[in-house]
Amino acid sequence: MTRQEEGFVHFVSCIRWLNNAWCLLNAIISAQDSSLIGPAFRFALIEYSKAYKFSHGTENRKFILDTSCIPVESMALHTRIINDRDQVHAHSDLTVMEAKLYIHESNGEHFSSIVQNTITGVEDLPNINEIRALIEATLVNMYIKEKALESELIP
Repeated sequence: MTRQEEGFVHFVSCIRWLNNAWCLLNAIISAQDSSLIGPAFRFALIEYSKAYKFSHGTENRKFILDTSCIPVESMALHTRIINDRDQVHAHSDLTVMEAKLYIHESNGEHFSSIVQNTITGVEDLPNINEIRALIEATLVNMYIKEKALESELIP
């Protein structure tokens, strides 16, 4: 495939990932009290984030979806989701935990205790409708761009 063709395949894959995230969020809303809500929500945010992380193509090509299709008013939410993906959902950054280690000795024995933030990954769950709206608005813009990119492909 040419770079242009790979770019198109990546773009369409990004649409699919965003749709997967949107479908998961809708399922979460319908599920109400399921014990799988937390893991499903975290995975929906990871699925959303895939588009905005590097994807490796052939010949050392790298593809990443830019933020041009995201509505300006949703950019702060988008940035928070991506940061949470990097620090909480797909990785476990110690900086987010803000841990404090206490070491003490008593009667000749060493003891340690750790105090840290408890990060569940579902802190944004109350914003689920806002996240769905972000995805919906982004997809509307992406469908328009998809047609333009597709028309540029050479048969």
